[in-house]
Amino acid sequence: MTAFMLSSEINSPFDENLEDFSGEAPLFPLPNVVFYPKTFLPLHIFEPRYRTMVEDVEAGERMICMVCLRPEWEDTADKEAPIHSVGTLGYMEQIATGEDGTSDILLVGLTKVLIEEVKSDRPYRIGKLTPVSDAAGEGNRQKLKMQLLRYFDEISDDERFVSITQFFGGGLDFEMAVNFMAAYTPVDIQDKQKLLELDDLSMRARILCRFIESERASYQFPEGEGPLPPGDLRMN
Repeated sequence: MTAFMLSSEINSPFDENLEDFSGEAPLFPLPNVVFYPKTFLPLHIFEPRYRTMVEDVEAGERMICMVCLRPEWEDTADKEAPIHSVGTLGYMEQIATGEDGTSDILLVGLTKVLIEEVKSDRPYRIGKLTPVSDAAGEGNRQKLKMQLLRYFDEISDDERFVSITQFFGGGLDFEMAVNFMAAYTPVDIQDKQKLLELDDLSMRARILCRFIESERASYQFPEGEGPLPPGDLRMN
């Protein structure tokens, strides 16, 4: 069984799904999706190799690792497209398969993972995964959470998100609130990846607050990878 680095300070209600995890899971690389722990991701599966993946996952541990492609992915062969070394392991909570063989699934984000790709005899890629957890960080986390929720409400043009933050704001734990905001704040996809890779939740929250305060203008991440074209490719 894989040894997990689970923070005692951040007690995830999703940890029970990790108790007997084998340490390996299919990799699902997408160019414009960064998945966070304690969030939810609906996906429509129609490509043949990923139909096979879902069938295998449903019959097995029901685990899929979502990972973002690196910016240079378009210049490489599909199976060799470069991926980031950090992703999120998701549990396939729901699946609805249509008569045409396509399916709609819902992933629940369990934990951030370090990814080591291994040889696969399946049509999809497979990774050896080491779960890791983030530190809660310093400062008044409740105050920081409420500030972030308030800022998010101010910039969101989707009334559904505003309703969610208002209704669940008091019940969301710090990690869930920060990661929900990181998932849905309109930050460039490679910057979302950098936020995922941060090991401090309070720092992630403060960066998001700065981003919102500056209206996506004055605050910049360190020099590095450039942005991908805008768009949401959750539908593979």
